[in-house]
Parts: sequence; structure tokens; C-alpha cells
Amino acid sequence: MAKVLAISSHVVRGHVGLDATVPALQWLGHEVWAMPTVLVASRPGLGRPVRHELPAPELARMLAGLEADGCWPSLDAVLTGYFVSPDAVAAAAQAIGRIKVANPRVVVLVDPILGDGGKLYVAQATAEAIRDVLLPLATIATPNLFELAWLTGAVPEGVDDAVEAAQTLGPPTVVITSAAETDTAVTTLLVRGRDRIERQSRKWAGITNGAGDLFAGLLLGHLLNGCADASALDASLADLDRVLAASTGRDVLQLAALNSARP
Repeated sequence: MAKVLAISSHVVRGHVGLDATVPALQWLGHEVWAMPTVLVASRPGLGRPVRHELPAPELARMLAGLEADGCWPSLDAVLTGYFVSPDAVAAAAQAIGRIKVANPRVVVLVDPILGDGGKLYVAQATAEAIRDVLLPLATIATPNLFELAWLTGAVPEGVDDAVEAAQTLGPPTVVITSAAETDTAVTTLLVRGRDRIERQSRKWAGITNGAGDLFAGLLLGHLLNGCADASALDASLADLDRVLAASTGRDVLQLAALNSARP
């Protein structure tokens, strides 16, 4: 069992952000310390947009409280996702920097949640902070294709271009979700240095938000369980596929489908 600090959004209704990554990590046997950056009543598109943002000074104070308790050396991994402001990104990055001093072997997975479908859905200053302040601390990054293009300034026109862009991003391991799509399949790429692993999965119609968050949690969880890159990617995609199959046409991801197989 690993200990993971997860910093992202918390949604009361709808499995996105922490409400997808935390169950995935726990299902795989890990202890998760969930730190919300924002509290939202319902996921986007499901209900009223009622939200409460955790101000950056409060986020920093909460993280400092954990540090003062002597927790940092015991952490095995940190996962970051959605942020509401560049100051919140900075607060998380400063804490991660101190965590890496306390435990140089800690794994840092940055899911750079910036946007999709050709547009940002965070403020540009927040996206720039994730690129400039947070990504340099990452050992693993999990952008989608739009996020990879925005972060690198490249516009991949195929799998080879996406691999080249990933090699310039910075983190030792980059996993590109939705690296390519057809009417029936989605390609996921794992790039580590000159090595790449390419996998195709079924494209499910009518899938709600949260698949990327769930995948990030599954991938980190399998890696922390000692799986090599290819095995972790294959297991994560298989787990994700079960959930997506059960979630077609549903309002929220059906995470109970994870329990149809042993972790």
C-alpha cells in the first residue's frame, strides 16, 4: 500500500476530479489524502454551477499543516489535477518541492487539466502556471492531445508528431490520452525518452465527464503496485474500459464496475 496526496477538485455529485481518482487509487489498495482545490455541487453539465473555491492561502495553510505533522517523508506519490488560480498552482508546487526534499523518490503525477475540444476551460494564467511551475516537478504527466499541443506549442498531426511533442514536454514519462481517434477507437500513447507504447481502445459513445481523472488514478495506482509501464498502461485501460462500458448513456461514471474484476 502506498500513500498518495491527491490535489484536485471535489464534486459532490458526479465522478470527476478527486471523486474519480480517489476511488481508483483506493480500489487498488492505496491510502489517499484528498486535498480539494474547489468544492462543486455537481459536475459540469449535470446540475447548477454552485461552487466554493479554496483560496490559495488556505490551500497553502492546509498543506503546511500536513507538513508540520511530519507527513511528507511517508508519502509515496502526489497526484495533481484541477486548479482554480495560478496562486493555487504555486501553493501546490511549493509543497511538492518540499515533499521531494523530504522524499526524493516520491512519484509526482501531474494531470494538466487545462481544456479540450480546442479551447481552454481554465484561465490562461492558471494554464501557464501549470506549464511553468508544476510540470517541471512531475515524473509523470497525463495530458490529452489538446493539452499537449497547448503546453508545447506544437500541433501534432499524427501519432509520430504527438510522440515528438511529448519528448519536449519535460517529465520523464508522458501519457497522452486521446492521442488519436477514429469512429471506433481511441489511441493512448506512453512516451518515456525514445521509447513509446501505443494502445488502442474501444471508443464508447455517450460517455460523461471524468474518464481522464479516473485513468490518471488507475495508472498511478498500478505503477505504485509495481507494474512496469506497459503492464500499468494495459491494466489501466482495461479497468477504464469496464467503467466506460457500464457508463454509456448514464449521468455519471459507474465506478462500481471496477469491482467486476480483482485489482
